[in-house]
Amino acid sequence: MTNIFILLQVMALTAVYLQPTNEMFETTFGDPKMGQFSMRNVVPRVVLRSLSVAAATVLAAMLPFFPDIMALFGAFGCIPLDFILPMVFYNMTFKPSKNTIMFWVNNVIAAASSILVVIGGIASIRQIVIDAKTYNLFADM
Repeated sequence: MTNIFILLQVMALTAVYLQPTNEMFETTFGDPKMGQFSMRNVVPRVVLRSLSVAAATVLAAMLPFFPDIMALFGAFGCIPLDFILPMVFYNMTFKPSKNTIMFWVNNVIAAASSILVVIGGIASIRQIVIDAKTYNLFADM
C-alpha cells in the first residue's frame, strides 16, 4: 500500500514540476488557430502529458536511491528558498535596525538554516554513495 501511495505522489508532483515541459509541448504540437479545448489541441496535450509523467515516474522508480536524491534537492534547493532567502531579503528590503529583535531573529534563522543545508547536503550525498554501491534497477518495486 505504501508503494502505491509513493507512486501516486511521484506522479502528482511530476505533473506540477513538468509544467515548463508541458508548455513547450503545447506550443510545439498545438494549433493556436484552433480553440483551447478543441480535439486538435486536447488530444496531443493529454497524450504528451501522460507520456512525460509516465516517463518521469519510470525514471524515479528505476532509482533505488530516489529519496536520497530528493533529500539532496531539499538540502540545496528547498531549505535556502524557504528559510534563508526570505530572511535575507526581508533584512535587505526593509532594513530593520540592528537593535531590533526582528533583525537578529532573521539572521539566526538564516544562520541555523545554512548549517542545516551543509549537514543535509553531506548526509544526503553520503546516503547516495552508500545506496549506489548496492544499486539494482527497480530495486524498491
